[in-house]
Amino acid sequence: MPSPVGHALGGLIVGEVLAPSALVLCAVAGVAPDIDFLWRGHNRETHSLGAAVLAGLAVYAWRRNPRLAIAVTLSWASHVLFDWLGSDDTPPLGVMALWPLNANFYFADAFVFEAISRRYWLDNFVTHNAWAVFKEVLILGPIAAILRARSARRFFAKVLHKSSGTYVKNDREERS
Repeated sequence: MPSPVGHALGGLIVGEVLAPSALVLCAVAGVAPDIDFLWRGHNRETHSLGAAVLAGLAVYAWRRNPRLAIAVTLSWASHVLFDWLGSDDTPPLGVMALWPLNANFYFADAFVFEAISRRYWLDNFVTHNAWAVFKEVLILGPIAAILRARSARRFFAKVLHKSSGTYVKNDREERS
């Protein structure tokens, strides 16, 4: 199961594509399924597509913004996907991905992400978790950086066009 860093990067990636003005909300939605650690029910209902849809509906009720609601839904779902693709060493293995349709646990056996250890008493606790986070950043960081650079380039292109008094209309540049 990825760390909060990997899950936040997943939410940021979704946010960059769908809701660049709500990156923090998307990052939080990417990490939010792990709230179930508070009641010791990890990988259960909050780690499902049903919970992702409920999160999106809550955001829609709050902001009345369908694009933002979809971004939050997909950010939450990225958590489910990453946990499904990750290593898991604590039973029950996998995630309850299709809740409320069923309560089965699903596990991909793909081992894309390392399991984050909560066994702080083990000798390799720090090194293992540091390696796991490094691997997440290595996999997800470039994707997030490319999308961020693309968004920044578009933003600065708009600023430059506005400040120069030109704008693009029908693929032709015109003076205002």
